[in-house]
Amino acid sequence: MIEKYHKEIGFKACHVKEALLLIEALQGQRLSFSKHSLYELSRETNCVEIGQFLRDYRLNFDDCFEIALFKGIIQKLGFRVNFNEKDVIFIISRENTIVTLWTNNKDDKHYTLRKENYSLIS
Repeated sequence: MIEKYHKEIGFKACHVKEALLLIEALQGQRLSFSKHSLYELSRETNCVEIGQFLRDYRLNFDDCFEIALFKGIIQKLGFRVNFNEKDVIFIISRENTIVTLWTNNKDDKHYTLRKENYSLIS
């Protein structure tokens, strides 16, 4: 079963430490895009610019909003990054593959966050 933690609900300190180590390891690897993320990217009007931006973007834990674990090991990290007039939101796997992405308006603060979909820190 996947455990998901959201920044607004809280991350466990041990997950933050693991996420920082994973981010550091991913920085030296080649980024790839899943077929799904390429499809989603192709639907964006400025898809070429977003794709190049993501290839050049250096992962930063401050941009991380979601940590997903399986059997206690981080499998995916979610990021929301400022890009021109919108924010780019993407989920990246521990294999350095962007599995999905989309854009949101900067003023969309995710008021519809479904807290029941996330684990609570204890």
